[in-house]
Amino acid sequence: MLHKDVLMADIDVDQWRNAQALLLRSAKGARRLVVIHEAGQVLKFRHTHGQEVTGRVETVTDPHRLARELFDANAGVVDFVVVMERRAVDAYFAQIQDAWDIDADLDVFVQGTYAALDAYPEGIVTYPGTARDTLGLQWRIGASLEEVNAAARAFVAPGTTAILGVHDGTSLWTSLVLDLDEDAKVTSITTADPSLVDIHGTRPEVADRLVAWVEGTGKRVSLAVVADRAAADTFLAARGPAKAAAFRDLLTQGHLSVGRAPEALRAD
Repeated sequence: MLHKDVLMADIDVDQWRNAQALLLRSAKGARRLVVIHEAGQVLKFRHTHGQEVTGRVETVTDPHRLARELFDANAGVVDFVVVMERRAVDAYFAQIQDAWDIDADLDVFVQGTYAALDAYPEGIVTYPGTARDTLGLQWRIGASLEEVNAAARAFVAPGTTAILGVHDGTSLWTSLVLDLDEDAKVTSITTADPSLVDIHGTRPEVADRLVAWVEGTGKRVSLAVVADRAAADTFLAARGPAKAAAFRDLLTQGHLSVGRAPEALRAD
């Protein structure tokens, strides 16, 4: 649902940083023990924070067992262990570069980069968890890409704008303003502009201002939801059918403000 030529502009730095903290988990920020080898001969064995670790080896015979043993031996010092064979890594990057299709949606390509890790079960190994679920940027939204796309099709009308926000204390903490085209693909991503819309006040006040601001530019908002900070965490943590139930419970309990929403999202 992410258009190949999506526009990202006029993004508020603080809100974008908060959105990343809320929605994404970065392997780059994790404490990692990295082992790189070539045909079993270790080329690199290092903790990303430079800490001393136990279990150093010179050769790799079973990358899965080694990753597990190193993680257990360094409990509390590492968040995960990655064991990579250099030639497998080269082949992986060549594969995803060859897979690039200029006409493909961006989310399709990104999903493919993670799926491609499955083709190297012995060459790119992580523990705990698979490489596909551990490396890169993992989103923390409790839903798959297919489920997110299905929700967008169900609740955001093509050719309209969706506003998603999180309110903390007395002001907007983060927001995403998403424009969708007639094919229900996101063509523009931005955040609320504090220089153009007042992001301070109660949650319902801020939600109403956001809708008025966006519609004042000539766009039509078909979905606008602003949640309390704690409510956002609760909703994102829920999975499967529990997610819809969590939304309704939070809305009924007054932890969400809906500026615009299809009838299906409103509390009874």
